[in-house]
Amino acid sequence: LSCVFHVSARALASHALSIFGDHQDVMAVRQTGFAMLAEGSVQEVMDLSAVAHLSTIKSRVPFVNFFDGFRTSHEIQKIEMLENDDLAHLIDQNALTGFRKRALNPGNPVARGMAENPDVYFQHRESSNSYYDVVPSIVEEYMNELSQITGRNYSLFDYYGADDADRVVIAMGSVTEAAREAIDYLVSKGEKVGLVAVHLYRPFSIKHFIGTIPKTAKRIAVLDRTKEAGSNGE
Repeated sequence: LSCVFHVSARALASHALSIFGDHQDVMAVRQTGFAMLAEGSVQEVMDLSAVAHLSTIKSRVPFVNFFDGFRTSHEIQKIEMLENDDLAHLIDQNALTGFRKRALNPGNPVARGMAENPDVYFQHRESSNSYYDVVPSIVEEYMNELSQITGRNYSLFDYYGADDADRVVIAMGSVTEAAREAIDYLVSKGEKVGLVAVHLYRPFSIKHFIGTIPKTAKRIAVLDRTKEAGSNGE
């Protein structure tokens, strides 16, 4: 099912309501089968939202495209807009035609959502793996296409900092913008530090992730913005 949910991620209400950016809500849907694409700035939201829409049509995998609530969703910022004409030629027309043909239509009825026993059910669940296996390459392809249009470079995992960094922070969302400023300052003082900003969180490509981290890295700090009571680290 090709679709995109744009989510301004916020904290889940517990003892109190919080309107500020947190990833608890999007982390709660990791097991639903949606691909998850993250942005850290208003410009990234503009650019990568287009990547999400293009990728879902070609991959047939639904996407959650998310960014930090309040911190990014309510930020007043000047950006470079993408127009429909900029993106129209990137749409996979064959995939779009296939999507329309699969739509529910009373003139061409189909049965979906049948009941299955565990053996057959598991086989059908496993058969979906091939769709998810190609999502990273599809997203990467459209990121490269977008870079040709905008001049702004995106990867599944963006690295920023010293080429020979021995300390690396891995993060996702608006914190990456503040981290870049801190890294600029520390590198100017001779520190060997860097940042890996995560964009494609699901499906998570180990190959691309490992390839982004400098081989000189000795210490890695992973920052998250979620509270999962009872999990490790809590």
